[in-house]
This record gives sequence, structure tokens and C-alpha cells, in this order.
Amino acid sequence: MHSVILAIDEGTTNVKSLLLDKQGKVIGKGSVPLSISFPSAGLVEQDPLEIIEKMKVSIALAVDSLAQSEGTIAEDIEIAAVAISNQRESVVLWERSTGKPLTQVMSWQCRRSESLCETLRQDEAFSRYVQAATGLTLDPMFPATKVSLALQQIPDGHARAERGDICIGTINAWMVWNMTNNVFVTDASNAARTQLYHIGKQVWDETILERLGIAAAALPPVVPSSHIVGLTREFGVLPQGVPVASQIGDSHAALYGHGGYKSGVVKATYGTGSSVMAAMSKLPTIRNEISTTIAWDDSTTFYGLEGNITHTGSAIDWVRRVLGVENMNTMCQLAAQADSGHSVYFVPALSGLGAPYWDLDATGIFCGLKSATERADIARSAFESVLFQVADVFHLIAEELPEKIEYLCVDGGPTLNDWLMQAQADLLGVTIRRGEVAEVSAVGAGYLAGLAIGWWQGKDELAQLANQGHLFTPRLDKYDYWLNRYKEWALAVKKARLSC
Repeated sequence: MHSVILAIDEGTTNVKSLLLDKQGKVIGKGSVPLSISFPSAGLVEQDPLEIIEKMKVSIALAVDSLAQSEGTIAEDIEIAAVAISNQRESVVLWERSTGKPLTQVMSWQCRRSESLCETLRQDEAFSRYVQAATGLTLDPMFPATKVSLALQQIPDGHARAERGDICIGTINAWMVWNMTNNVFVTDASNAARTQLYHIGKQVWDETILERLGIAAAALPPVVPSSHIVGLTREFGVLPQGVPVASQIGDSHAALYGHGGYKSGVVKATYGTGSSVMAAMSKLPTIRNEISTTIAWDDSTTFYGLEGNITHTGSAIDWVRRVLGVENMNTMCQLAAQADSGHSVYFVPALSGLGAPYWDLDATGIFCGLKSATERADIARSAFESVLFQVADVFHLIAEELPEKIEYLCVDGGPTLNDWLMQAQADLLGVTIRRGEVAEVSAVGAGYLAGLAIGWWQGKDELAQLANQGHLFTPRLDKYDYWLNRYKEWALAVKKARLSC
């Protein structure tokens, strides 16, 4: 009988399910793509019911993969606990009595509340209060303003929310609700990303709720990230009675999986967008350029400094489509053909700029185009834009940390590109560690679940499970080259932020 933890990583583009053994090794996995819709300019949505069905499929695939590799049957696999890692900030409203969705999932990429955010920012006192309380700059990426608009659009929405007839939840809460008998909870890391939660007092903030017309009765209780919140009902191949033992935002989970509970570790997740994050035991300084958040609660609350970059992997994919390149492998090959001294700089402000600029009015631009510019130069500029955006945030976080950064631990699909990771190390002047397991968010959630059910007794045991992976050591002779390109890119950013 194999005893495993089922770690579900619900991302923006797919649902992944991993099976972890007591050595922390991934011994089974399944992945299913998710659809994304763009109903109109600025709106980005997903189907909440599709997410639930795709979860079931990915779990079945993970169980089947283990059964086939071990020459056994699914019935011989014991799932000891469920762990959840989820795309953050995306939010959905549903009816408490029936579980029926009242909205689509409003994605973290969705900009539908830009106008409301702009209006709220005009009230400088309120804007400062929001940042001081939540650690987050008023921005449509966060659920608060989108929820406010949704309640206005739902018939009798505000009254129903006041009565507790409506549930407002980030994706983890929606997942838990559907996997259990309607348990409605969230964890501290996800609550901290709603822009409705006071991270110092660790309560739903009454001032913000009142201003946005959101009733506290519609919000879930907040529990630790490592905590058994309930038992599963029968959910596809997942049997009833399995403890749901952790829930945590994906970037936070990735940091935990990288061992970010130790000092000197910073994490960068490269995906559709990117997150650069470091954890600390004390509430750090609130800064305009980067977010202050709750990293996790594993019996001790850890805070985090984070910069959220809106377009990294999605920027590369956008350029790929504009150039008519068939797939990402071909895009990488094309970029490799570029002259290292090319003059093209791409600022992917495709829906404004996130950290550290938080400029909704910035527009995407290519700078330095010449008659000699080749498609390969444009392709490479897309990859370089990822390096430079990560560097922007990394340097700000480094200023706030009390200790020297030993490693930048990386995860996400783009990190499989060795050239990109070596270039990032050369630019930052710090060693980059890429783990052997790409799905480190799920692994981090799995670690938290293992602590909750007693598989591991503490972080010292978890540290024994970590593997080093591949190291990219900075090449000192490349630093000046990348620093000069970084300075030129900074000039391009200034042009992107000019009002047209």
C-alpha cells in the first residue's frame, strides 16, 4: 500500500496533481489544461465549474501514473491528505445554499475595475490606508474592487451578501468547498492577497469593507496554511474521508517548497506573470513599489515581500504569436540566433506595468528598431524583458532583507531555458538554484499538509528532503554586458510610461 499526499496545484493555465511520498519525492503526476476567456477588452475570466471537473481529471491521471509505474492498482494507493496550491487573486462568488456560481472566475489578470481603482486612488488618505493595512497598492489585480463591482451586478447582491447568502472566495476556497461538504474557509496567504485583509491585525478590514460595500458575512474564516479544515466527500477517484490539510497561494507555496523559511533565500516564479518573493518572521516595511503580504502560517506567521510582474511568460508568448512562430521551442531557437549586440528592447506593458511601477497607463513598446533588425532580435528582446523585470524587483527586495541573499531559487516553465537562467544569474550576480521538480508550488503545499498530519515534525525534517537541483553561478565577465543592457532597457521603460 502506497501512502501519499495528493498536492493539487490549480494554476491559470492548467491543473496539476502530484503524489508525494514520505521522502518528499514526486512519484505520480497528472496535468490538464484550463481554458481562459476574454469577453471584452480588459476582461479575463475562467469557468469555475470547469476548474472543478479538471481537478478530478488531473487527480485520476496522477493516481493512474503511479499505479502504472508501480504495476499496481489505484485501490492500493492510500491518499493520506490533500494539499492545495492555487492561482492567487482570482476570485469567484457563489450561492451558499446551492453552491451555484454567481460569477465567472474573475482572473488576477482581469482589469475590469481599473476605473474604480483610479477613482479610489483620488482619495489619497484612503489609498494610503489600504496600502498600510493590506500591504498592497490599489490595483485591479487584487480581488477587492472586482468583488465590489460584482456585488452591484448581482440582483440584490449587497443584501444577499449581508445575509450571508453569498460566498466570496479565492480559488482555494472554491476548491475546498467543492471537495468537502461545503466547508467555507481560506488561509492566511490567500486572505492577504484579497486587499480586504489587515495583515498586521490579521482580520478582515472593516474600513475597506465598508468603503467597497462588501459584507464580512460573505467572507470565509481565515485559518493557518497548514491546518486540517475538513474531510473530503467522494470527488472523482478521491474517496471520502481524506483530510484537506493545507491551502496556500501558489507563489507562497513555491517559496516554501524552495526552503524559503530559511534566511538568505529569495524565490522567483516564472510563469504567465512572475512573482519574486522573500519571507521573514517580522512584518517588513510597507513600500509603494513592492507588496507586503503574509507568506504563510505554519503555526508561526511569516510575512513576505513580493513583486508581482504582470507579463513575463505571456509577453514571450505574445511576441511569438506576433512573429508567427509556431511553438515555444521554435521561439527559443529563433531568439538564440540574435546578435548579442542587438539594439531592440521590449517593454511588455500589455495591460500596464506591475511591480515596481504600478502604472496602469504604461503601454507596451519596442525600442531600438532599425532597418537591420531581424526577427531573431525581436524574439530575444522578449526573453530579455523577463530578465530585466525580475531584476527590478530583486534589487528592491535585496534592500529590505537583513541578510545577504545566497540563492535565487526559481521555478516555472521558462526556467527550463538554461540560457535564460544563466543570463539571470549573470545580471543579478547571485547563484540561481533550479530544483529538480518543476511543480515546486505543489511540493510546498504538500510539505505543509505533511506537517499538519504529522508526517514530518518540523522544518528541520523538511530541509532534509530538499534537493539542490541545478546551480547557475554568475559569470563575472558577463556582468558589465548585462548591466549596460539593463540600463538601456530602463530608458525604454521611461518611454513606455510617457502619456500618449
